[in-house]
Amino acid sequence: MFRVLFVLTAVVYAVESTFFIKPAPPIFIPPSKCNIYQKNLCWVLDECVCRPIQNPCLRDAENEFRIKTCRRPLVPVSEEICKYFIPKVCLLKKPVIASVLVRPKCGCKSLPDELKQRKFKSLCALQKFSAQNRTAYLNYKGCLF
Repeated sequence: MFRVLFVLTAVVYAVESTFFIKPAPPIFIPPSKCNIYQKNLCWVLDECVCRPIQNPCLRDAENEFRIKTCRRPLVPVSEEICKYFIPKVCLLKKPVIASVLVRPKCGCKSLPDELKQRKFKSLCALQKFSAQNRTAYLNYKGCLF
């Protein structure tokens, strides 16, 4: 029984790794003309998943980048509509590290947010956290563990 389960598991992982792994999307680097610390959240659908973006300049720059790299453009929507597209359940996939803007530890509103690297269990978990907590992320990259 265990041999059969082991063989089936090995076959599934082999098939997934050879056929279903997509190359990592190019990493978006914000242009210098955009102020990444200016917070004016814009809500968009990114591949039918809700995503807040820090400000309109970053939204427009990322849209241009996506079009140049032959990816689907972002679809601007209202926050109310976006909430319907927050992932409900995230299956465990490959972990990602995202660049997230967080409040300083003192909680001072006079100080700008700090750019931190934060690890998530999957891209879906990052997207869910970002939308539910009204926290924009600039970019992400996959990691091994």
